[in-house]
Amino acid sequence: MGSLLINKRPGSLDIKPASQSAPFRINDFIFLSEGASNSYLIETAEGNILINTGLGVEAPIHKYCFDQINQNQIKYIIYTQGHVDHVGGSGFFKEYNPDATLIAQENILEHQSFDSLTQGGRVLNAYKFFGEMIDLMNDSIARAEKMGFKDIQSIAEPDILFQDEHKFSLGGLDLELYSVPGGETLDALLIYLPKHKILFSGNAFGPLFPHIPNFCTLRGDRIRFAIPYLEMCKKVLELKPSTLITGHFKPIEGQELIYNEVKNLHDAVEYIHNETVAGINSGKDMYELMREIVLPKKLLVGEGYGTVEWAIRSIYEGYTGWFRHQSTTELYAYSSQTIFSDLNNLIDKKSALKMIADLIASSEYLKAIHLCEIMSSSDDNKEALKMYHEIHIILLKEAQTNSNRWIVKWLEAEIEATKNKLNA
Repeated sequence: MGSLLINKRPGSLDIKPASQSAPFRINDFIFLSEGASNSYLIETAEGNILINTGLGVEAPIHKYCFDQINQNQIKYIIYTQGHVDHVGGSGFFKEYNPDATLIAQENILEHQSFDSLTQGGRVLNAYKFFGEMIDLMNDSIARAEKMGFKDIQSIAEPDILFQDEHKFSLGGLDLELYSVPGGETLDALLIYLPKHKILFSGNAFGPLFPHIPNFCTLRGDRIRFAIPYLEMCKKVLELKPSTLITGHFKPIEGQELIYNEVKNLHDAVEYIHNETVAGINSGKDMYELMREIVLPKKLLVGEGYGTVEWAIRSIYEGYTGWFRHQSTTELYAYSSQTIFSDLNNLIDKKSALKMIADLIASSEYLKAIHLCEIMSSSDDNKEALKMYHEIHIILLKEAQTNSNRWIVKWLEAEIEATKNKLNA
């Protein structure tokens, strides 16, 4: 049967920075302020609990929203993971709540250290995939500045770090925190309210639920592994929540629905993992497996953030490394693009252009792209560049149907870059 939710919930292209002026009421004591990553306020008789601060520029907007509920002191701030869209507003909220206790899984320190090492590379790629969000963020920055907030981003400095689990109570509300390193980060955690059977999963499933996670994200981050992800799914199945509050968009209600969706997602990832491992052990090539492995209809899940093919590749390379055992050149500082200009000099241009046109006509777009890249390696072949541009427009129309952010944004960037080359 597969997932019942993938076509009923917003997609990754619907994620926007905070701009609202009022919170969304989840129930009598939990409130949501949406943003690049959601922030949540839990109201108790002894003070408030904040789950995630949002980006630094979003924090004033989140606070403005929550202040409409009450302006009681925040006693605890909990981070579901260390990504900047979850913790960037720490300094702002701490300024108004100096006695607040910050709680995180202990791996947050190692995660943030790693993030700082490769931040420059991620920033270079950020605009390509999140350009429209960055542009919208300028509005948030202007709004934050009007509120007197100048410190755009801050780093979380937790007061309580835990390894496997941490339990505490406030105002009669019991909270259970569980480490789930199979989420987006090694410091990912679940927050469970046992009396109410409410589970905050953050981005443990990825930004979209129920969709294939990105085990290796295109924006540049370290690889994630399928087995810990499956263990995280099992933990959620064990808890059997009646309400699932994810890192993005509105909550999901219904114990049976949540259980079935998480079980389906678990089984889909397990199927991909097991089929990939079987392929490795039978000596199959990675690209062969990416073409061959298809989820059964009964395990249908979304591919709006990760895809089945990318999951296969991540699992394959996670187990075997980067060496494909296909060419001596793999062992040296050499890529296929190195000989594109030489190949271009050898081929008959007229015949090659006809071949590309024929490939486009037969919908063999990826093969056509390879030939276009070879032919457009010299500056004088704009005809191949035009066809490259045409193919990407076709692929973009197809990709918009599924709304996978990474594919859509990459294609949009390539279309714009090619257009600039043609107009140069």
